[in-house]
Amino acid sequence: MTRNGSLRVALQLAVFAIVMFVFTSPASAIPAFARKYSLRCTACHESWPVLNDFGRNFRDNGYQLRLGRDDTVTADPGYWPVAVHITPTYLYTKATNQATDQGVKDIGSGGVADASIDLLMAGVLTQDISFLVVPTGFASDGNVHLESYWAYFSRVFKDSDWLNIRIGQHEVDLPASGHRGISLTDSYLLYSYHPAVPGGSNLSAYDMGENQKGVEFLGHDQTSLTRYSVSVFSAQDSLGSRNGLSSPSVYGHFQKYFRFKDGPVSEVEVGAWGVVANYPTEFLTSGGEPIPGTGSKLQSSTRYGVEANVWLGPTAAPLHLDFVYGHGSDKKELLTGGDRAGTWNGAFVEAIWVPPTDLLHWGIFGRYDIIRNQNQPLSTAPSNYNNQDQWTLGARYTIAYSVRDEVAFHGEISSDKVRGIGIGGLDQRVDNIMLGVDFTY
Repeated sequence: MTRNGSLRVALQLAVFAIVMFVFTSPASAIPAFARKYSLRCTACHESWPVLNDFGRNFRDNGYQLRLGRDDTVTADPGYWPVAVHITPTYLYTKATNQATDQGVKDIGSGGVADASIDLLMAGVLTQDISFLVVPTGFASDGNVHLESYWAYFSRVFKDSDWLNIRIGQHEVDLPASGHRGISLTDSYLLYSYHPAVPGGSNLSAYDMGENQKGVEFLGHDQTSLTRYSVSVFSAQDSLGSRNGLSSPSVYGHFQKYFRFKDGPVSEVEVGAWGVVANYPTEFLTSGGEPIPGTGSKLQSSTRYGVEANVWLGPTAAPLHLDFVYGHGSDKKELLTGGDRAGTWNGAFVEAIWVPPTDLLHWGIFGRYDIIRNQNQPLSTAPSNYNNQDQWTLGARYTIAYSVRDEVAFHGEISSDKVRGIGIGGLDQRVDNIMLGVDFTY
């Protein structure tokens, strides 16, 4: 590493150290559940907003405890299944090797970010039928859209938990949630990555972390220690194909948890997942423009992989390690300017530590993501073109949490380096420093 590079890293670490002792936070939970059952939010979350075993089982059961208190009719009159979540934030972003009329420059700027809000509405409609609706937006651009909306039917066959059905726009059952992620500045590279052709484009817009419109079939044992999920959906941002299900796609996930009474390891999880998302490559046209819903000749964007989670220490305040690996491929027909299919490998490791003091107010986290291209879609492109390395470090301190609300300081620093995508084949890097107040009520 050069002297300048060493100095830059040292400065980043110094800034991070100052930031972490002054600021830190959680992300979205739904306090309405805590109000309904008179439970603190920590009953369902090991660290905001990551679910613990109890929270995962509560979600799988359709937001039901099954202790005779689930029906909305019998709930406390003050209960209303609505929460508001927003994060006022200062964000500084710096991007290197940017093309300008004055030459290649590094560009950095900061300020209080334009915030949007989530209206979280979720609960039980009647026994074994629950719902979630999340309008989001309301920022200065005036945009409001439905991030999620679904109805969930649990115990469809007799009283068995092995068949539950969700219908609507939902997040597929990911190894780590893209919408309830502990980091707020950078998403998981593995979920959104696609091979790129220099000067070309990719017709596939599939992102594992985005919500999909379709039907999910989910099953689990009594405590959700063995789980499966299969989602059948229309690939998002597709112009639509001439099928009974437009752009038909499928995602599957299986998990098995193991608990241990003695020793430093309290719990282990292993799992496997995979997805095939299909996009049309030919359309009927009008005035030369594709007509939505007329697509044909579907081509696939695929990903599949494995995962492992390890919890060290007590289950109430663990060191949680999450390892996820995946292999991906986009067909040649999806890659404008390419001469073959693009294949790649991606992975991330995430660590979350909850110090076992101070009523679980603290949470410290870090993540490292990588993307390594295996076969470039343009065979003459450099083998490391568009390879990525991303790291994130952060912490948060919950000022207060109760059955009605939660508020915390949040701080993190991140960096994402992409190989060869700049002018003259230069690498580009985007750095972020974020300080915020995260609250939900």
